[in-house]
Amino acid sequence: MRRWLLVLVLSLSGCVGQLRHEAPIVRHDFGDPAGRWPAGGIAIRQVKVEAAPWLDSPAQLYRLQYATPLRRESFAESRWVAPPGELLERWLDRVILPAQPGGAGGCRLVIMLDELEQRFTSPTASEVVLAVRANLLQGKRLVTNKAFEIARPASTPDSAGGVRATRAAVQALGEALAVWVEESRQLASACAGS
Repeated sequence: MRRWLLVLVLSLSGCVGQLRHEAPIVRHDFGDPAGRWPAGGIAIRQVKVEAAPWLDSPAQLYRLQYATPLRRESFAESRWVAPPGELLERWLDRVILPAQPGGAGGCRLVIMLDELEQRFTSPTASEVVLAVRANLLQGKRLVTNKAFEIARPASTPDSAGGVRATRAAVQALGEALAVWVEESRQLASACAGS
């Protein structure tokens, strides 16, 4: 009996020695928007972002283009505070909606988020790729649309570098959307606020 007890105690002490202390998960968002949406022009009453199914979780995704280009991974210790589509919608709301004129009218800006991932071209170099399709709608009628793909280099080859590059890509998307909407002004005369 004593022998079994000794074996049990030694076995359990071996398990306890192998317990790992896992690092805490770090949660990120896209930060505060920099700059302002141009006043005047097309009135946008609603911003809606719909994300691809693989972006419907808070996982921070990456791909090792140099080794396994067909495999999507997620960082073990880094997450978004919400799925990227929700973060992008809230970020665009904060940029676009405060600059809108009062009154009736206006269009809806519907964004299809197709891609957001950090792509490693080598163990020491990566970039974040953000791909969206933007649709400007008056009621259910499509007024105009455009696809955007924005890539920004990561300053470091890790999740923190990816977060900084994502913020830069989102900021660049906001600027590109503002230019596109302004260029679409004649097409979207139905969207003018009153």
